[in-house]
Amino acid sequence: MARTTRQTVVFGVEDWKRIYQTYREADFQSYDFETLRKSFIDYIRQYYPESFNDYIESSEFIAMLDVIAFMGQAMSFRNDLNTRENYLGTAERRDSVVKLAELVSYTPKRNQAAQGYLKVFSVQTTENVTDFNGVNLANVTVNWNDPTNFNWVEQFTAIVNAALVNTQRVGRPGNKQTIVGVDTSEYSVNLVPGFIPVIPYTATVDGINMPFEAVNATSVGRDYVYEPSPLPNGIFNVLFRNDQLGFASANTGYFFYFKQGVLQNQDFNLGERIANRTVNINIEGVNNEDRWLFQLDTVGNVQYEWQYVQSVYAAASEQLAPDQRKLFSVVSRTNDQITLTFGDGVFSTIPVGTFRCYVRASNGLAYIINPEEMQSVVIPISYVSRTGQIETITFTCGITQPVSNAQPRETLDEIKQRAPARYYTQNRMVNGEDYVNFPYTLYNSIIKSNALNRASIGTSRYLDLVDNTGKYSSTNTFGSDGALWEENQLPTFDFSWLTRNDIATVITNQIQPLLVSRGLDQFYYANFPRPDLTVLNFTWHQSTTLANETTGYFVNSSNNPAAIGTYSSTISKFIQIGSLVQFVAPTGYYFDSNNRLKLGTPSQDNDKLMIWASPTAIVLDGTNQGQGNFDTGTGPVTLNNFVPTGAIPVSVIPLFVTDLPSSVITDITNQIALYRNFGLGYDSTGSITGTPYTWYVITSTNLSANADWSQQYAGNTSGTNLDASWLIKFISNNGSTYTVTSRALFYLFGSVLQTRFFFETNQRIYDSRTGSVIADFVNVLKTNSRPDTNSPLPGDIRMAIIGQPVLSDGYVDDYQVFVSYQDVDSDGVPDDPDFFDEIVAPTVNATTKLVFFEKTVDFDNLQRYLLVEPGRVVAEYATKDEIEVVLAQFVPGQIFYAYDQTIAIGPLAGELGAFYRLAVSGTGVRSLVEVSDQWLARTGRQSLYYQYRHNAPLTSRIDPGTTNIIDVYVVNQAYYQAYQNWLRDTTGTVPEPAVPTIDELSTAYQGLNDYKMISDNVIVNSVRFKPLFGPKAAKELQATIKVIRAADSTASESEIKNLVLANLNNYFSIDKWDFGQTFYFSELAAYIHANMGGVVSSVVLVPLDPLKSFGDLYEVRSGPSEIFANGALISNIEVITALTSTNLQTAPGSGVI
Repeated sequence: MARTTRQTVVFGVEDWKRIYQTYREADFQSYDFETLRKSFIDYIRQYYPESFNDYIESSEFIAMLDVIAFMGQAMSFRNDLNTRENYLGTAERRDSVVKLAELVSYTPKRNQAAQGYLKVFSVQTTENVTDFNGVNLANVTVNWNDPTNFNWVEQFTAIVNAALVNTQRVGRPGNKQTIVGVDTSEYSVNLVPGFIPVIPYTATVDGINMPFEAVNATSVGRDYVYEPSPLPNGIFNVLFRNDQLGFASANTGYFFYFKQGVLQNQDFNLGERIANRTVNINIEGVNNEDRWLFQLDTVGNVQYEWQYVQSVYAAASEQLAPDQRKLFSVVSRTNDQITLTFGDGVFSTIPVGTFRCYVRASNGLAYIINPEEMQSVVIPISYVSRTGQIETITFTCGITQPVSNAQPRETLDEIKQRAPARYYTQNRMVNGEDYVNFPYTLYNSIIKSNALNRASIGTSRYLDLVDNTGKYSSTNTFGSDGALWEENQLPTFDFSWLTRNDIATVITNQIQPLLVSRGLDQFYYANFPRPDLTVLNFTWHQSTTLANETTGYFVNSSNNPAAIGTYSSTISKFIQIGSLVQFVAPTGYYFDSNNRLKLGTPSQDNDKLMIWASPTAIVLDGTNQGQGNFDTGTGPVTLNNFVPTGAIPVSVIPLFVTDLPSSVITDITNQIALYRNFGLGYDSTGSITGTPYTWYVITSTNLSANADWSQQYAGNTSGTNLDASWLIKFISNNGSTYTVTSRALFYLFGSVLQTRFFFETNQRIYDSRTGSVIADFVNVLKTNSRPDTNSPLPGDIRMAIIGQPVLSDGYVDDYQVFVSYQDVDSDGVPDDPDFFDEIVAPTVNATTKLVFFEKTVDFDNLQRYLLVEPGRVVAEYATKDEIEVVLAQFVPGQIFYAYDQTIAIGPLAGELGAFYRLAVSGTGVRSLVEVSDQWLARTGRQSLYYQYRHNAPLTSRIDPGTTNIIDVYVVNQAYYQAYQNWLRDTTGTVPEPAVPTIDELSTAYQGLNDYKMISDNVIVNSVRFKPLFGPKAAKELQATIKVIRAADSTASESEIKNLVLANLNNYFSIDKWDFGQTFYFSELAAYIHANMGGVVSSVVLVPLDPLKSFGDLYEVRSGPSEIFANGALISNIEVITALTSTNLQTAPGSGVI
C-alpha cells in the first residue's frame, strides 16, 4: 500500500499527462453507433497496437465495443433530446414548452368555452300574476313580440317583475350601462336561498351533445358583460338589452349569458403555513377563464374570495398590505388540469384553512354554434314571490346569431410564437407594437392582429399636475359670490303608438322613470302638504342603534308608546315606511355632528337644530302592544338615521309612491287609446280621493292644462277644466302623437366670477384615506346669516352636485351647477329636503329673494343668460310708476325690476315682473325703456359664502376621458375558416359568413380592456378579406392565371391546374400576409416558378375586366384593415401554349403581337 502511494506521488504528473493526451485524441463528434464503434477501434489500433489485434466480428471484445457504442448512442440521443427541451424553439414536450413560456411571463392558454347571449322568446310563471286587465297569467305562456297578443309587453313585464328582488322593477334595474351602443340593464331574480346561480342545459352542436350553463352576468366595474363569482345565495341577473331598433331586433329583449361546460368544485384543507404552496385541481378540461377560489369558515360558508392574478408577484405593485393580498395564480397541466399557486407571505398571503375551488370544465373543441342548433332552451328558475311563496318562472330561449368563440387549448407552435411576442409587450399595451402583438397573444382564437391609432388627443393621466379648474385634479375652493336659486321646469317628450304594446312600453320605459326623477321628487317635497305633528306632543325614544339605523318608538305626552302608521286614527298615521319625519331638538338643546343632543346652542360647522329620518320598518302599530321594546331590547320602529331620545317630531312628508298601480296603468292606457287629454295627480294625504298615497287620473274635461300647479280644485269633477293638480299631463296632438309633460323643480348654485365648476356625470370616487365613497358638493357656510335675520346659520348646509346645465348648442355653463339634497349613506332618503328654505326662505319677504340674469349673444349668435352681481338691478319698487318717481336718483343705464308690473314684450309677455333700463335723451329727458326680453329673475339668494369641493380620482389626475382611439383589427379563427370554406365552395351551397360585428368582438375579447392604457379607448374590428382573381373577388380584381407547360413536362393539364391552385392557396395562406400589405404578381410568379420549375415555363395574370389590360393587376394594394385571400378556382387557371396579344389582353400600342 505504501509502495503504491509512493509511486502514485512520483509518477502522478506523468499519469495525468497521459489521460489528457487520451482525451485530446478522442473523437467527440461521434454520436451514433457506427461512428462511435469506429472511433473506439481506431483509438485501440493507434494506442494499443501490440496489446490487441483481434478485430473479427465474433470477438468477445468487439461485442463489448458494440455494447458500449450502443450505450453511447442512447446516451447521446437522450442528452440531445434533453438539451433541445431547454430551448423554446426546439422543445417538443408540452410540459417543457409550458415551463419555458412561463419563464418569459407567458401563461399558455387552456381551452376557451363557447359563450354568448340566449335571447328569451317566451316566459311563464306558476305565480298568480295579473295584467292590467285582471287576466291571471299563472301558467300562461307569453311570447316576446307576439303579433297576436296586443298586451304582450305589459304581460311579459308583469311576469318578470313578479320574480325580481323587491328593490327592482322593469325600468328600474340594479345596474345599467351602454355596452357597444346597446343599452344593457340588469335585473336580479329573487332566488331561493342556497341556490348557486348556474342553470344547466344541453344542446347538440355539430352532431355532438354538449353541456351548457346559463350563468349570472353583470357589467359592474367594467364596460363589458362578464360572469361574476358563482356564490351560493348570490344574485342571478336577467339582462335587458335594447339597441333602439325595435322589439323585432335580435339585440333587443331579455337575455341570459351562457357558457359551454359544467361548473365543478374541489375542496381542500391547508393546515400549515407553507410559502409558495401549490395545490393541484384534478379536474380535466378546465377552461381558460372560469376559476374561482373561496375560503370557507368552520361551518362551510364562504368567508373570503381570493383574487386570481396572472402572477402573485407582479400583483404586489398594488401596494396592498400582505394580509390583504389574498391572491393566487394558475399553472396549466396535462389535459387542461390546473395547479393553484400561492405566494410567500410577502407578495401575497399564505393560505391556511378550508378552501373551495370552482372551475368550469369545457370540452376543448373548436366549433360554431348556429342559431338552429340552440333553440327551445328551457331555463326554469325557482324564486321567492313577494308573498313569501316559492314559485317557478320558466324562460324559453335560443340564440339569434352564430357563436364562434370556442377554441381548443394552444398548440405548441402557437405557444412558441406567442410567448416571445408577449414578453416584448410586458403584459400591457402601451406603444403601437404592443397593440399589434398583444391581442394575438391573449386569445387563442385570434390568429393575426393589427392596430391603428385613429385619434390621439390629450396627455397621460399620470402626470402629477394641479389643475385649478378641477377637470384633472381635485379642488377645494372658497368663495363669496355664490347664488342659489330655484327653477320650475316642465320637461316634455313626444311619443306615438300603434298598439297597446307600444303604450305599455312608454309607460314602463318613460313614464315610470319620471316618478323617480330628482326634479319631480323635489317638486313633491316643496309643494305638497305636510301634516303637523306638533299637535300630538310626541317625542322619540331611542332603544338601539347601528350604523345609519336606530330602533325605538314614539311616546306621547304621558310617556306611553304611541301608535303610528295604518293602525293609528290620528295624523300619526302618516308616519309610514318611506315617509320623511322632521325632528327638532328640545328647547335649549341642539344636535351635534353625530345627531346627539347637546345642551346649549350650535357652535360647530355640523351642528344643527333639526334632523330628518325615514321609517324603514314598523312592526304593527309601532308600540309592541303598548310595551315599547321587544324582549331583545330593540324597538318596534326602525329609522334610517340616528335619532336620540328626546327628539321631537314636528312634521311629516307623506310617502310618495313611485310605482303606478295596475288600475292606474289601465286608465292611462284607455285614455291614450281614446286619444284624450288627461293628467295624473297624486293624493298624499287622502284629502282628494279618500285614500292616501294614491295616484288619480284627471280627465280632459277637468284638466287645467296650462295653469300653475295648485290643489285648490284637486279632484274637481265639474267639467270646467279647473283641476291644475297634475304632476304629469298627456296632450294628444291631432290623434297622431302625444306630448307628455311633467312638473319638476330644480335648484342651481352659481358663481358670478370667482369659481368655475366641473362635473363628471355618474362619477363616484373612492377615497382610500377614509375608506368611503365621496362626491362633489357645495357647502353654504354657517358664516352666512339666516334668511331675514342677522344671526348666523346654525351650521354649514351641504348640497350635493347632481349635474350641470348644458345649452342647446352643447355648451356646458361652468359658472353654475344643479344641486340637490345630500344623501350621505346613499339609501335614497334625503338628509335634508328643506335645504333651500333654510338658506333662502322664499315665502318670507318674497320680493327681496331674487337672483338676476342678463342675456348675452356670443359670436355664434347663440343666446345665453349670465348670472349678474348684486346691485346691478334695483328691485325695491313694485311698479313702473313707483320707479318713475325716483328716476332722478339713478345714473343712466340703471336696470330696474318692477315685481308687480305686467311684462309687455318678449316671450313672457302678460306675466308679472318687468325689467326697465333708465335712458336719457339728448335733451336730458329721463325715461324707462322696457328690456324684459333681455333679463330674467329667479327666486333665490345671492352673496353667499360657500365652499366648493370637486373630487378627482387619485389615479386619474389628468385627462379623465378616454382620448386615444385605437382600432384593433383581428383575424378570428372561426371567421377565417368559414370564409375560406365559402371562397373554395363551387356548389353555391355554402353561404358567405357574416363579418363579426364590433359588438360580438367586444364581447369575445372583452379582456383586452384590462391591459390597455387608461387614456386609450380600444375598438375591436374584424379583418376584411380582399379576395383576388376568382368569381367572388370584386369585378375589377377578377383575373385568369395563364401558364405555359414546360417543354419536357409530362404533367397533364388537369395536374398543372391543381398544382397551380395548391400553390396559390399556399402563397395566400394567412401566416404569409399581414394587414395593409401590397400584392405584387412578380412575387407570386417567382413563387410558382420556384415550386413548379419543371412543370411550367411561364406564368401571366390576365384581367377579366374588359376595361383593364395586361399588367393592370400586377400590383394591388390593400387597406389597413384588409388581408388578401386567394379567390381563384380551377376555372380561373388556364394552360396555354404561347403568349399572344389575344392571350394577354394587351393594351393597344404595347408592342405585343
